[in-house]
Amino acid sequence: MTKVSYLANILDYFTMSEEEILLKYLKAYEKNAEWFNGNYDEITKKYEGKTVAVKDQRIVAEKATLDEALKEIELKKEDINSIYITTIPEKTLAFIV
Repeated sequence: MTKVSYLANILDYFTMSEEEILLKYLKAYEKNAEWFNGNYDEITKKYEGKTVAVKDQRIVAEKATLDEALKEIELKKEDINSIYITTIPEKTLAFIV
């Protein structure tokens, strides 16, 4: 994220209502989740057994654990509110429902 876009995002929040801010986050989260689901096969092959974070329809963090992924997002100073985070299970893992 460039400094200009970062500042523009901050300025947006001063003119938006709480509902508008929440809606903005939810729409971005949904867009990231849709991108992940649309690219699921490719992503799961590449990041099997990892926790991945998606922002702006790209992977911004991939780590072995959720804690590590959250630390990486924090280090990058990313706004976590609209980031889609999920753990991709290993293929050898079986789920019983």
